[in-house]
Amino acid sequence: MKAPRAVTLVELLVVLVLMGLVAGVVGLTIHTAKPLPPTDPIMSAVATARDSAIRSGQRVTVSLRLGDAQREVTASPDGRVAADSSLGIDPLTGARSATQ
Repeated sequence: MKAPRAVTLVELLVVLVLMGLVAGVVGLTIHTAKPLPPTDPIMSAVATARDSAIRSGQRVTVSLRLGDAQREVTASPDGRVAADSSLGIDPLTGARSATQ
C-alpha cells in the first residue's frame, strides 16, 4: 500500500505567497472604491412591492408616509406600479423621475 500523499513545503509556500498577493491587491483597491449613493426610501419600498407582486402573482399595496401625508403605491403582478402623481413614479418601470 502507498502512503497518503502529504502537502509539501513548496506547495504551502506557493499558496501563502498567492494569498499575500491577493490581500495586497485588495488592500490597495479598497481605498479607491467609490461610496454608494444614498438610498431613496420611497424607491426602495416601491421596488420591494413591485418585486413581491411579480413573484407572488398578486397585487401588493404599500403605504408611504411623506411628512404629514400618507400615500399608497400598488404594484401589479405584470410589473406596473400605480401611485399618486405627486410621487413622480413611472407606471411601467417603477422608477422615480429626476425632478423629485
